[in-house]
Amino acid sequence: MIIEDLVRLGKPLLEGGMDARDILELISDVNDEKVKNFFRHVFVVELPPEGSNDAPVVLPMQVWGQEEAKAGQTKKVDFKPDVKRAIGTPFVLPTGGMPLSPQGSYGIPVYPCYDRHLGTEENLEEGKKSYSFRKSTEHVYQFLYGRLKRTHNVNPDALPLMQIAHLIHAQVSSMPVEKGSKLLGIIILAQTHGASSPYSYSKDPSPYVIAESNQQHGKYIVPNFDKILKAVWAAKFEEGASIGKKVATCSICGKKGDVVASYCKAWPWALPEWKCPLPQGGKKALWVEGVALDESCYKALTLGSRVFSALTERIHSIITREIFSPVNDIEARKTTSRRKLSDLPTIYGSAYLLPVHDESLKDESLRQDFSQKIQAMLRRPPKEGPFLDKYIDTVTGFDLFLPEDIDKAGFRLTLIYFHGNPGRGDIHLRAFIQDIIPSTLRKLNKIAQKNAEKGVDLLRALAPNVSEKQAAYYRTMYRSIPFLLTRAYGGSYLWDQLETAVRRKRLDIHRPTSNAARRMNSLIPSLPASIFELNDEVIFYLTFLDFITEYQRRLATEDAASKDKNFSEERRSEMTMRPWKELLKIIEDGPIDELRYQTPAELGFGCGALIRQFGRSYWHATKVGKDGKDFLKHRVLTFGTDLSPEVLWKRGLSKIFDVEARYEKIHLSDDFRRRVGVTLTEFDRLREEIRPNRDAFMAAFWSGYTLQGYDKSDRDNEQTQANATQ
Repeated sequence: MIIEDLVRLGKPLLEGGMDARDILELISDVNDEKVKNFFRHVFVVELPPEGSNDAPVVLPMQVWGQEEAKAGQTKKVDFKPDVKRAIGTPFVLPTGGMPLSPQGSYGIPVYPCYDRHLGTEENLEEGKKSYSFRKSTEHVYQFLYGRLKRTHNVNPDALPLMQIAHLIHAQVSSMPVEKGSKLLGIIILAQTHGASSPYSYSKDPSPYVIAESNQQHGKYIVPNFDKILKAVWAAKFEEGASIGKKVATCSICGKKGDVVASYCKAWPWALPEWKCPLPQGGKKALWVEGVALDESCYKALTLGSRVFSALTERIHSIITREIFSPVNDIEARKTTSRRKLSDLPTIYGSAYLLPVHDESLKDESLRQDFSQKIQAMLRRPPKEGPFLDKYIDTVTGFDLFLPEDIDKAGFRLTLIYFHGNPGRGDIHLRAFIQDIIPSTLRKLNKIAQKNAEKGVDLLRALAPNVSEKQAAYYRTMYRSIPFLLTRAYGGSYLWDQLETAVRRKRLDIHRPTSNAARRMNSLIPSLPASIFELNDEVIFYLTFLDFITEYQRRLATEDAASKDKNFSEERRSEMTMRPWKELLKIIEDGPIDELRYQTPAELGFGCGALIRQFGRSYWHATKVGKDGKDFLKHRVLTFGTDLSPEVLWKRGLSKIFDVEARYEKIHLSDDFRRRVGVTLTEFDRLREEIRPNRDAFMAAFWSGYTLQGYDKSDRDNEQTQANATQ
């Protein structure tokens, strides 16, 4: 189960793989984009030693960060917080409920404040003024008291709380009014005395300094990261115990002792607000009876889940659109393409690393190596230069950085895809793929990159004047394996096929061929107006055919032909064909004695190329003014005709000589006649194989039809008819 994976992920990092500062940065929200503006207003109250007569001091309000111009936008600025200073004040924003009310447990007295707390009364609605720090000291007191009661190892009654509240009230009231933006901030009660105090004094102003002390002149308040982390962990476990605690055996490690329920905020996918996964029907007293964790496993789950969340990304938009597009209906696909991306469910992907054997990480050097790789994945470098080939989003569909030497170590990747709202526990799992060898993803990435260039070559063949922007768009699509699989098989089959690919099993070509043929045939009624859409389908089909051929040759290790016993290896091979350029050269210019089609797909390609070649002569012969007649539409696709291999043979290829006799302007070369004759003979030879492979024949037919004459100019095509006439 996923919880067990996250515990396995977090434990090595806890057991010496990461230091306290790195862990605090990970398990808090200080690096999250949504909290950056809280560091615009930092209020620090320096507390006196417990039991002394000294008064608390509120230090001048600070701004932890600076405004920076947004990349490529000279007039817009963005606030960049000072994360190093923020790590010493770790906090987590509430993900549900009422954020203005105290929630959960706090490790140290660091509390986020919202606009209702800091905003001016004039800017607040009447019902919201009851929270305003500017309105009264009592509001500040209630804010602090409610949170201090939930803070680990802090007794609010032992603090001069009303005095502290008055100081904060006075400082907030003196803040200038900022128009057009919400006021956010944090309050820090800095306790620097005592063995467990989270802060201390230092003469050196380190990058992590909280503030310059008012009570100790010439010194600075700095964080004690180890003590802060200890307090945060204690608060996390207290938070888990609030839902359920007992003496029992841990569900993960098997140790006996105090255990708490896993259904809590440590793992946001299992929030108690969503009762579906709880067999007890949501009774709090019984939650600990489900998955119970001891303190070490609970810490590991917390850390592992934060790693998981940090590695979670949205999948690329081109994949999302494709997932929700009908696979074989062109008109419905157009409708989906016009929908706003925001109208479609957002799908997320995440990947995490696990050791093959947990015992191996008992070795300190291996544990450090594992930790370094996880941190490299978290702090991924820019997607450029020497790091570009370390990203494998071409395989996963979302940005994922694989660090150096990960292939040589005893690690495996797990991929998870889902949609929903984790903050509400509303998760819909789409795929959970375990035990992936990292080197397989790298090899798939290379195949995908090479495949994209083949797709662009096809695009340039069919549209020589294509812009670089359009070529780049095609390259983006065709280097994405999830996109290829979705368009080929359909959105409902994506995850099964992706798992098949990353496990190096054989991919089935039957369904992609069938879907491609149906899409192409659906364009027939609107030809020739739909020729550009037909070209697009041909580009995709041949590009995917190249991809699957290369994949089967280089990666597929499964010997079984298919899970479907009725779909043999022989039938699958009959759907494939030689590279289109090679095949087209043989059909048009190769020795006629060597013109032999190996599969029904190749025969379909040849039929398409020859009919298109003859069609140019027919168009020229029927030309009146500027327009001629399209042979395929005028002679083959009569009213109500369902285009099929038999129809192409009866009304298309076999009628070429009859049509030539009727038009004086058509003069076919002997070479062309012989090639048509050989193709008709091959049709008779392969007739029994064509019937079960109709889709392969038709998809290849349209490929040959659109690509014939790609290397000749429009003038050559019209005037010389590409070798069809003399």
